[in-house]
Amino acid sequence: MTKLNRMILIFVAALMGSVVTSSAFAADQADCRLYAQQAVWQFNKMQARNRGCIGWRWHNWYDGHYRWCRDVSRDSARAEYFVRQNTILGNGPC
Repeated sequence: MTKLNRMILIFVAALMGSVVTSSAFAADQADCRLYAQQAVWQFNKMQARNRGCIGWRWHNWYDGHYRWCRDVSRDSARAEYFVRQNTILGNGPC
């Protein structure tokens, strides 16, 4: 794991762990802005590595990620982030 990946994982874990309200509720605007930014960053990271991940999970359309996030729970958005992150780290399929 690179230093940047470790820093991102620590940041996200700290951010998500600091949420006081129940994660069963829909993700709020701030959570979804962060989620969408990270999803686009993760897509770009995979493209830079020439890993051809495609589909609903892998694209650089910020608004699409944001809107999806607003329709799901915080837990679902958090889980999706970690699925992509595991793929980046080589621990999962596209």
